Order: sequence, then C-alpha cells, then structure tokens
Amino acid sequence: MKPDFVKGDGIGIKICGIRSLEDAKMSINLGANSLGFNFWHKSKRYITRKQLEEWIPLIDDNIERVGVFVNADSDEVISLLEDNIIQVAQFHGDEPSSYCESISERFKVIRAVGVRDNESLDYLSSSTIKTILLDAYCPDNYGGTGRSFEWEIGEKYVNANPQTDVILAGGLTPKNVFNAIKSVRPSAVDVASGVENDAGFKDPDLITQFISAINSFSQ
Repeated sequence: MKPDFVKGDGIGIKICGIRSLEDAKMSINLGANSLGFNFWHKSKRYITRKQLEEWIPLIDDNIERVGVFVNADSDEVISLLEDNIIQVAQFHGDEPSSYCESISERFKVIRAVGVRDNESLDYLSSSTIKTILLDAYCPDNYGGTGRSFEWEIGEKYVNANPQTDVILAGGLTPKNVFNAIKSVRPSAVDVASGVENDAGFKDPDLITQFISAINSFSQ
C-alpha cells in the first residue's frame, strides 16, 4: 500500500514546510510529488490560507498539497479541504483519535506520531487512519526539528503493519536518507530542515542530492 502521491514502485517524496512560491515550484521541478504547508502559527514555517490560495494557480495541480496542523479547530481544517486549498490534512499535535478519524471519513488524513520507543506506537493498533507519518518525538516543537529517532522502531512498525502506508520523517538529509529507506522501507519520506539553507528556505542543491539518493535506492 502507498499514499496516493506515490507513483509506481518508487518512494514518495514529500517536501514539507514550504514557505514561498519559489520553493514550491523548485521542489516540484526537482522531483517532489507532495508538498507540505504548515498552518501552525507557532512554526517558523507558518503560512496563511491567503498565501497558499495565491500560489495554487501557479502550482502543478497533480502535486499533492498537504496541510500540516497542530491542535487546530476542525472547522479551519475542513474549510481548507472543502475549498481544495489542500487535498490532505496532516495532524501533528495532540489531537485525539476521534478528531482525526471523524475528518478521515470525508477526507484524506495523515496521522503524525512522535516516536520515543516501541510503546509510543501501541495506540495506533486501534486507529482507522490509513497513512501514518513517523517522526522524532520533540515535545512542544511538533516536527521539523532535524532530529531523528531509532529507525529500528520504524522498521518493526512497518513489518507489523503491512496494510498501513508509512511515511518516514525526522532528521532526514541527503547523507542519511538512503540508509533510512533501506532500514525502514517506508512508502514515502518527508523532509523539511534537511534540505533548507541557513535562512530557512529550500536549497536546490540539497533537494537535488536528497532526491538523487532516493532514486539510487529505487533503481
């Protein structure tokens, strides 16, 4: 099983924390098939609904737009989905399972989980969410920190849940993504800080190296 943005037998590539139209276009041109837009106002990668609305006509509609949320009001999330500003909602906070699953009845949902140990994934056994994003556990930061977790935990989860689409995140870079994929065997990978320059925007050379490493695994 693979998320919709994964084409064929390859590994899906999601570039997250897009802060500008230029970064969105560049990421697509270099090979990303999904973009993440952060609607958590405390994030350094936060953008507004109005910004994304202005970018949409200039972004390839075949590239999946994922909205990233942290404990957001469900009406805000549903409005963005109903108006096709985003096509997928990714929940990265402390949202209860009932919140995520109620939205997943109508729309595509990604449940992000901060991985501390094997037990931190136990509660997913009763979840109906089909796509899970495994990230490093970072209290109060909710992702995008550049930290990683023990990939063996991700590997165990993937092997035990073949019916689940797993997206691997957390500290991925051009230097480690090949080994991360080899270890965990996810359906897709997600990167933000690992392909950013010192100013916090996406770096074309780092994205090129990141995607090249993924493609070398897929060949």
